[in-house]
Amino acid sequence: MQSHGLKQSLKQRHITMIALGGVIGAGLFMGSGSLIASAGPAAILSYFIGGLVVTLVMFMLGEMACRNPDAGSFSTYANTYLGDWAGFAVGWLYWFKSMMTITLEAVLLGAILHDFLPWLPIWAGAFLMLVTLMASNAYSVRSFAEVEYWLAAMKVATILIFMLLGVSILLGLHSDIPAPGLINLTAHDGFMPNGLSPVMAGVIVVIFSLGGSEIAAVAAGESENPRQNVIRAIKSVILRVMLFYVGSVSILILCLPWTDKANLASPYVSLFSLAGFGGAAVAMKLVLFVSFMSVMNSFMFSNSRMLFSLSQRGHAPKLFSRTSAKGVPINALLLSLSICTMILTVHFVSGGDLFMTLAKSTGSLVMVVWIFIIIAHVAMRIKTRHEAVAPNAFRAWLFPYTNIIALFALLAVIGTQAFDPASRFQFWFTVLTVLLVVAGYFLMRQRLASSAVLAHERDA
Repeated sequence: MQSHGLKQSLKQRHITMIALGGVIGAGLFMGSGSLIASAGPAAILSYFIGGLVVTLVMFMLGEMACRNPDAGSFSTYANTYLGDWAGFAVGWLYWFKSMMTITLEAVLLGAILHDFLPWLPIWAGAFLMLVTLMASNAYSVRSFAEVEYWLAAMKVATILIFMLLGVSILLGLHSDIPAPGLINLTAHDGFMPNGLSPVMAGVIVVIFSLGGSEIAAVAAGESENPRQNVIRAIKSVILRVMLFYVGSVSILILCLPWTDKANLASPYVSLFSLAGFGGAAVAMKLVLFVSFMSVMNSFMFSNSRMLFSLSQRGHAPKLFSRTSAKGVPINALLLSLSICTMILTVHFVSGGDLFMTLAKSTGSLVMVVWIFIIIAHVAMRIKTRHEAVAPNAFRAWLFPYTNIIALFALLAVIGTQAFDPASRFQFWFTVLTVLLVVAGYFLMRQRLASSAVLAHERDA
């Protein structure tokens, strides 16, 4: 296959929606209820703190992306400012994490399809969605972007409708529903009824939910004006994510008492039902279906671009840097399809929960990638400290203090998992995966050095 290179054909609206598509998913629609039930009204703080940490990291990524928009994004920056080993590790860790996410979303989509079409087995639905979205990605960059734009737009529309509905309930615009006012903020044992611990534990949940915001920097490399679009996309995504997450969760807390465990089991459905929408459960299931499709679609894109970039830098076989005439790294997509198919086959044949456990355990790998972003940003600032800064250049906030704050916050979140029996497996799985990937780099380098020596001896 002849390589034609990646095409810069994405528009600003595509970049923004691609990033939103990777972020807004089940973590918001389903996970928010359990967090509120655990932390009480103070769950608002969990979302605000988690959102702030992600904002700081994304602004650091934005500054580096503005200097060098690249399909490898944070992997390329780690390579440039921290060394080959860091670029290799970040790229493969992210590729592995996104691979597991794609497969997990396929399983969830198969389950929803089975609910609507009982005659269709979950495994068949999962494979159908995997092949369908892979085909969308493989056809052209523009076709993928258009699909993702409308999938993400539907999720955004759902959240906006929900927020407007919640505000109308709070303002007492429904004659049959008493306006709750602010009573749910302090009723039932106060604002922080269970103390600070569940609030900080909730920060972990929020940061996990926001994994995917980094996709904006990956996608910007294929936009019409990469340097300008990456900054606009990151600013826009952070603003909208904070609005959607903090705003919609605040409405949930104000409308539903945190002690109402039954309604918080599916909070968005509960609020729609409260306002008289009888088909809320079915409608929300459709929204979840669209959400899972959108997340899967976004990670297919970022997964293939990361492998493309790794290949270009010599960290993966050269065949993965070949692209189709429409600028799609088709071999990288085919590898994803093959591996996801194998994982799904093993999962459904074995009938076990091992894959689901491993898939959920990869959430911490995103935080490891973000830690590399923070450190790479520090290294970049040190390396370029004598360079003149353009008047309109984008700069991350309050360097190096925000780097220190974000770094310690992420290390604390990961470290906390080691002491929690419920997440201890996840902690050690993350540590082992990182060590294996880093070791893989040095083994690869040693092998290449040995091959070079043998080739030199033959020539001599």
